[in-house]
Amino acid sequence: MSIRAVLASLNDPRDRRCVRIVCVALIAFELALCAVIIAKVAYTEIDWIAYMEEVHGYARGERDYTKLKGGTGPLVYPAGFVYAYKALYDLVGGLERGTSARGVATAQVVFALVYAAHQALVFSMYAMCEIIPPWAYALLCLSKRVHSIFVLRMFNDGVAMALAYGATTLFQRKRWIAGSVVFSLGVSVKMNVLLMLPGLLVLLVGGTSAGTAIGAVAAIVGTQIALGAPFLATYPREYLSRAFELGRVFTHKWSVNFKFVSEDIFVSKSFAKYLLLAHLVCLFVFAHRRWCAREGGFFFNFVRDFFKRLLLRNVDGVQSTFTPAHVALVLAQSNLIGIVFARSLHYQFYSWYFHTIPLLLWSNPRVPVGAKLAIMGAIEWCWNVYPSTPTSSKIFVVIHLGVLAVAYAAPTASRRGKQKSA
Repeated sequence: MSIRAVLASLNDPRDRRCVRIVCVALIAFELALCAVIIAKVAYTEIDWIAYMEEVHGYARGERDYTKLKGGTGPLVYPAGFVYAYKALYDLVGGLERGTSARGVATAQVVFALVYAAHQALVFSMYAMCEIIPPWAYALLCLSKRVHSIFVLRMFNDGVAMALAYGATTLFQRKRWIAGSVVFSLGVSVKMNVLLMLPGLLVLLVGGTSAGTAIGAVAAIVGTQIALGAPFLATYPREYLSRAFELGRVFTHKWSVNFKFVSEDIFVSKSFAKYLLLAHLVCLFVFAHRRWCAREGGFFFNFVRDFFKRLLLRNVDGVQSTFTPAHVALVLAQSNLIGIVFARSLHYQFYSWYFHTIPLLLWSNPRVPVGAKLAIMGAIEWCWNVYPSTPTSSKIFVVIHLGVLAVAYAAPTASRRGKQKSA
């Protein structure tokens, strides 16, 4: 094959053979890089010991969530977190061994494998979208901060997002019920996955039958109940108040996005309300003008059609024309909107959306490749300014509003011929 043909393949998003070769090479590169990071970069403790301490209480039989605590404070994640880190707790030999140098090294190896699996799921999602060229997949492997989040810090954010991307690939294949179970598993590890829920609900309403949509929502709720059963059966109020606490106010000191706002404003209820209002308005605008544009808009044709199907009990005959690209973009845009209007973003939160940035940028062919690369570089810079400054935070907010505008201005994802909904 000539050099010209190779370059053409590397620039063709629909060249599945080239995509497979690139992805395999990148996974091998990631595993090697993670091995080097573990061997050469000194481990700095942040939350790992606290995670092990929280799980230690569960391992000893405690089911009262208010009594599950670590050195950094109380346990504030749902039950899926407990089970995931209890498995790690057992693997590394318990609290004492797990927090030793050898235990930490073992856990880092596990997280390197989690990261590789995470990347494989992201690559699968991208391959089905057929939006970005194979060479650009390498951009998903170049973040210093993301590697740190996985293999140096071992945050639960990476586990949650691996499940979220796994769910996305199932949704792209129109496996709505199975995808909803995996999605709920991700939520159970960390609730940030809920930022994708508005987009998911729009997809369920418009891309499935009424019965499937109701079944998917039931699967999300049912999975949470099943996972929380040991705690709900013993100390339900304590579990619900701690695991699903939505009103927490993060420390202004560690904010990456709103460091330019004074602390008094940052912690105020008014600031939180304005951000929530902006978040909801943006979601409704995207739902009406972007996600449901082909159906005549979210208000009122889209919703009316769903309830019409429901009342007519037409639960099996709906035909969906949502492509894998449309599914992934709706979820990524829903997630990005949550990021843009979040009151506080801490450094590990970068993993919530980093892997969707190329998808969002390449969805708009009007933006030059050089500009796309510059945007990604600027975002990476913002996340590596430590501690964040008012200047870096202002740049952060402006760039992310720009990415949101790029996503909004992108051509509507094409639809294929009608396919029967799962």
